[in-house]
Amino acid sequence: MVDKLIKYTHKSNIAIVVLHEIYGVNNFIKDICEKYYQDGYDVFCPELLGSGKVFSYLKAQDAYNFFISNIGFNIYEKVEKLINDLKLKYKHVFVIGYSVGATIAWRCSENSLCDGIICCYGSRIRDYMDVIPKCPVLLVFAKYDSFDVEFVASQLLAKKQNIQIEIADANHGFVDTYSKNYSNIHTQTFNLQQIEFLSKYSS
Repeated sequence: MVDKLIKYTHKSNIAIVVLHEIYGVNNFIKDICEKYYQDGYDVFCPELLGSGKVFSYLKAQDAYNFFISNIGFNIYEKVEKLINDLKLKYKHVFVIGYSVGATIAWRCSENSLCDGIICCYGSRIRDYMDVIPKCPVLLVFAKYDSFDVEFVASQLLAKKQNIQIEIADANHGFVDTYSKNYSNIHTQTFNLQQIEFLSKYSS
């Protein structure tokens, strides 16, 4: 299992695993965890960078280099172990990832026991197009990202089942209230999409 884990629990029968970006468990991720907790879910947030390690947005390149050099996307194997352990205790387990966390979540869709996965602007999903999801996956991309979003989305839809894809007319980071790319209107749309997704697969 992942070494460090932040927990927000009140004996729900639904667990949500939140996977953070390259920056670590920052204020944005803490807000996200708190939101799901207030919505009635038990929330588990692995500190993938190590206990308390957080990068500022101004140190994005340093954060990316640290993640690639010290963590890497194979960390999904440890996240899978967490998901499968939680599945022994909870009726439903969902994973919600942001950016690199979304790509890690995407990799977990193939072998873990989760009931559904939400991937928010996981730009590196394009490096793992061979993944075949065994659970429902909601992929939410930002239209203005560092790659051809429309092409990747069309390739995924052509080859996969269990996938719903939404493309927001926004920039990478649009749901992060602390980001310069934050978009309130697109965040509201995303919130409705994820509420519908969670409701559909937890009923």
